[in-house]
Amino acid sequence: MNPADLDKELAAGDLKPVYLFYGREAFLKERYLARLAERVQEGFRDFNLQSLLADETSPAKVLDQARTLPFMAPPRVVILRGVDRYKAEDLLPFNDYLSDPNESACLVLVADKPDFRFKFFKAVRDKGLGVEFSVPRGRGLTAWVREAMAERGQEMTEAAAHVLVERFGSELMEMDRELEKVSLYALDKKRVGEEDVRAVARMGHRATVFQLGDALGRQDPDTALTALRDLLLTEHHLVVLAMVVRHFRLLLKAKPLLDRRGTQSEAAAKLGVPGFAAKHYMAQARGLSLGEIKKGLARLLEANLTLISSSAPERLVMESLVLDLALLRPNRRPGP
Repeated sequence: MNPADLDKELAAGDLKPVYLFYGREAFLKERYLARLAERVQEGFRDFNLQSLLADETSPAKVLDQARTLPFMAPPRVVILRGVDRYKAEDLLPFNDYLSDPNESACLVLVADKPDFRFKFFKAVRDKGLGVEFSVPRGRGLTAWVREAMAERGQEMTEAAAHVLVERFGSELMEMDRELEKVSLYALDKKRVGEEDVRAVARMGHRATVFQLGDALGRQDPDTALTALRDLLLTEHHLVVLAMVVRHFRLLLKAKPLLDRRGTQSEAAAKLGVPGFAAKHYMAQARGLSLGEIKKGLARLLEANLTLISSSAPERLVMESLVLDLALLRPNRRPGP
């Protein structure tokens, strides 16, 4: 099950007695845990809402809480974080509970990476009670941004959502904070546009990374150097280097896709980036030859060796690297 499936269940009033929330996307998990907690009537939350930690709570105590009948008004919600820290034998009592749960309660087990070889975790997943929380990709990321704005009672254009994704990538928590600012700024608007986002949303590190990669792809040394200097104010030089390596690897991956003449969505799926970003990578790959892209990767390897094995000033090494990468095609006029 994914979060969208859980949304449908909750909208239909179908609250299961057991859920397993798992995956690395902590922000989404906490968001949905809050939604389940809101199912408990506000005046009874001191009695009917329990939050426990596996490191501090025995399985027996967890199940005692889960079997307790709600006070006055159901449901009772019991949240256990870190269930994947239990050993296989610790999970045995949960198998019995799964076969005969308290229907007036909802036991929510939270994990990062449960081992589905364990009988209990496998049984939960097989019963359709596991909800995987992963970072949205491609179109799913911009769709998530627009849905998060819709929850605030406003519609957001796709172009406006693209701006936030360009700036923050898959950092959902950061984007959600910026969405709140944008929503308040455009409070009198039913439809939030690109101009509203640009007016108040801050620049994330990703925006400068994207600008640096875009400038390198367009062979624009002036813009590339400006973006590099901005990045080095907040990022370690080796982190920036890794980002540029990733950019050139994506260009290398995009090059053969040009001959296949597939759709933008197909290119996005192959590259593992949102559709609008795939469009940029394909355009940049079209502007550089395969030999030039490989030359850029070789230059990146050389710079990496210099940074880790010599006493040369890091900033000068990085600036020299970026100039070389932005002049892979020296006869081309700089800029768009």
